[in-house]
Amino acid sequence: MVKDYLKFRNAIKKDQNLSLEESYMLELIYDYYNIAYGYAYPSYEILMADLKTKRKAKVSKLIKSLVKKGYISVDKVGKKNTYKLLKYLFLNNPVDSDGKPPLDGQVHFSELTDEEKEVIKLGFTEKQAKSLLKGAKDKIDKVVQAFNYAKDKGAGNLYKYTLWGINNINKIKKTFEIAFTSEEKWNPKTKFDNFQPREYDWDSLEKRLLGWEV
Repeated sequence: MVKDYLKFRNAIKKDQNLSLEESYMLELIYDYYNIAYGYAYPSYEILMADLKTKRKAKVSKLIKSLVKKGYISVDKVGKKNTYKLLKYLFLNNPVDSDGKPPLDGQVHFSELTDEEKEVIKLGFTEKQAKSLLKGAKDKIDKVVQAFNYAKDKGAGNLYKYTLWGINNINKIKKTFEIAFTSEEKWNPKTKFDNFQPREYDWDSLEKRLLGWEV
């Protein structure tokens, strides 16, 4: 089964019970909806980035409103919130390139790989998962490493930062490697080396390299 975006968007467009922001939130949940699992599980950080807001309260308010109006239900799976669509989950049977339904046992071109499923579990869409794995040459550990790095840095847009990290994480580590740890003492080797090394704000420097600070 595959999602029918056209039917979904036509339905919410005609629904006068939804505000513009509620419609967009519902569309995000539909985008992240995993048919195999029966729910969507984007993190608050991802939803905040998609809504272009820094306020968790705004995301929470929209989710509570959709629950109250009966469009979604929210459950906990581990530490993550999962969102189940109660309305407008339009699905179609997949077809092959010749327009015919796939034969029994035949793998459909849109079927997810195990690696894609693992990346989707991090909170990415199917399209994003495919893009990240392509950049990482199908190495799931590289995607996870870049994702964890992005989370540690508090990235607003986890997808873009993860994609950037996949291509640059080794460069980052090399650039921001500090010669002296906090436990090591500075010890000049010659009389010409009698000054303390300059200290840097590494987080600020990295953001400048990324173009996030001027």
